[in-house]
Amino acid sequence: MNINKIKENVKKYLDEKRYKHVERVAEAAKNLAGIYRISINETEAAAYLHDVAKFFELSVMIDLVKGKYPEIEDELSKSTAILHGFAGAEFIKNNYELFEIDNEEILNAVKYHTIGSGKMGVLSKIIYLADAIEDGRTWQGVEKARELAKYNLDEAIIFEINTKIEYLLSKRSIIHPNIILFWNSLICKKNKS
Repeated sequence: MNINKIKENVKKYLDEKRYKHVERVAEAAKNLAGIYRISINETEAAAYLHDVAKFFELSVMIDLVKGKYPEIEDELSKSTAILHGFAGAEFIKNNYELFEIDNEEILNAVKYHTIGSGKMGVLSKIIYLADAIEDGRTWQGVEKARELAKYNLDEAIIFEINTKIEYLLSKRSIIHPNIILFWNSLICKKNKS
């Protein structure tokens, strides 16, 4: 895995502001990878790749994912905010020569970094959370989430999802079912321990 090649190629698809965000996500993710003892290289690759499709046209994203992911086929998923993770994973798979990534854990981390999933591994959870708590984020409660992340990854994510759902409810916004599935999987795991 050539992280410099990944960085170089990702940069072609992002503006400067988004690339700075990606760099901050990579820093946060690498710190979490050290705490939770997973591969720093895989984590850094996933972090740099997570927003590769962020600025793709909606029609391009739809073409990349059409027929592949039933959970995003409905109308509420026809937004770039939700689709770019799934489209990014497909784009990375379809362009091996650019990124040299075929690792399913990395692809899943890219795929689920916006709406989560009930079947996320540690790498996917780290990318999801790092995206929410990187140093440029200022949402109310982010400091608490950063602190929780140092000691309990799932608790930090539960806190972040709770905050997100409260916000979405207050705005009378649609909540994607994957977020609920992700929440339920974390709560079930917590209740078993």
